[in-house]
Amino acid sequence: MFQRARSTSVATGNSAASNDSSRLPTHDDTDGTKGVSRLRRDTVDGISSAGIPSAPGSSIGDHGTDSASTKQAEEVPWFLQPDSPPEDIMLNPNGQVKGATLAALMERLTMHNAFDSSFNSTFLMTYRSFTTTEILLDLLFARFRIQEPDGLTLDEHEMWIEKKQRPIRFRVFNVLKSWLESHFQEDEDEEHMKRIRAFALDEMAHSPAMNMPANLLLRIIERRSGTGEQMKITMVMPASAPPPILPKNFRKIKFLDIDPLEMARQLTLMDSRLYNRIRPSECLGKAWSRDSGAWKAKGVRDVIGANNRVSGWVSEAILVQEDVKKRAAWVKHFVAIADRCFYLNNFSSMMAIYSGLNNASLNRLRRTWDAVNQRHLQLFENMRAILAPTRNFTKYRETLRKLNPPCVPFLGVYLTDLTFIEDGNTDRLRTDDRLINFSKRQMTAEKIQEIMIYQSTPYNLTPVPGLQKFIEENLIEARSDDELFEQSLRLEPREREDEKIARLLQESGFL
Repeated sequence: MFQRARSTSVATGNSAASNDSSRLPTHDDTDGTKGVSRLRRDTVDGISSAGIPSAPGSSIGDHGTDSASTKQAEEVPWFLQPDSPPEDIMLNPNGQVKGATLAALMERLTMHNAFDSSFNSTFLMTYRSFTTTEILLDLLFARFRIQEPDGLTLDEHEMWIEKKQRPIRFRVFNVLKSWLESHFQEDEDEEHMKRIRAFALDEMAHSPAMNMPANLLLRIIERRSGTGEQMKITMVMPASAPPPILPKNFRKIKFLDIDPLEMARQLTLMDSRLYNRIRPSECLGKAWSRDSGAWKAKGVRDVIGANNRVSGWVSEAILVQEDVKKRAAWVKHFVAIADRCFYLNNFSSMMAIYSGLNNASLNRLRRTWDAVNQRHLQLFENMRAILAPTRNFTKYRETLRKLNPPCVPFLGVYLTDLTFIEDGNTDRLRTDDRLINFSKRQMTAEKIQEIMIYQSTPYNLTPVPGLQKFIEENLIEARSDDELFEQSLRLEPREREDEKIARLLQESGFL
């Protein structure tokens, strides 16, 4: 039975979320032709899915008591207030979520009175670190089925539907759509497609004003499963790719005959292909370092493996050369390739080659390095300065920050940052272990977003299968450091100072 309307005075404050002051179409303007000027649309395939109204004066600060923002009392009907108790969510002074229960996080993900895009992005990027996809879907479906509280008057009933139930349902639709388009993992999430399809068909499609969103979800699911109309993405390059510099004899390719720039181009294409396969979930909880990393973090593992094999190739290829002049020639060629990688913003192969050259077994080969000309020695020193680990790779980070994509960053720096975040922050707040430490997830998401930025711009280069095959055939796992050092000592034994002086004089023709 409907009762007299009631309202409650609640304190609200500014926050990181943006209040959505638009309203959903009423029953009179659900076709979208009326009240359009007052709608803020998140339009997808013609559907206005985020015309979500704000309750007067409501904001993210409704949940928290620790916001430093100026607070003001506003009249908010009791039935439009948050469902989670205030103690279930904690905000930092900027109004961002510091910690919350899973239920409170889900409520914020589908807020009826505001939209926090940064929070939603972080949640979807990191939720696998504190819950499962199955539980996420359970909670989203339950949120869609939100029940009207008892004791509402007829006017309150209409207000609750327009300002709470319908906005929440559109938020659930938006979250499902974002998850399917950007966070779905084919090897893990296939089993959940049937559930979402059944939910869209049997429940969402039969809810008021939700038929078109339901149909859109079904189309996305069909595309995902390969049964529906497939999107064709055509990459338009600003200009034709530069012509490749091909070796004279493809039947018997010799390393020193390959142009350093073309070798760098092919390494860059191979590195970029591997880097672009990294998924956000692989960066959670140091997945790459765990026993399950071979399948849970395959993209990261593949990048690490390729990097190590390039380093191994550099060390082995130089140390098998018996003649000092040949060793010097190989050193110069690898230095030139690394320099061209730098020119192409490929810090992955640049670091791999530098690491191979900077190996202790090669570093001690004074006779070899003395035979390298000054120009290549200077290029090597420039590399050393850029890639130096001092002050947490400050020079490298500055260089990366100033360049324009395309780019293949050195993944090791990001993995180090993610390790510090993971090891230095608890999964739950120390002050209240009921609350998930969402600040930790925010820091993690920021690093993941940095990684993902460089996946969006492709290289405009021409693959040369013959050269890439040559590279693949030469990428090897290096011998142990002890074995490499023994080989190094065999090539250039340790010398006393007087022996070194005598050798230098002899090589100069004086003795």
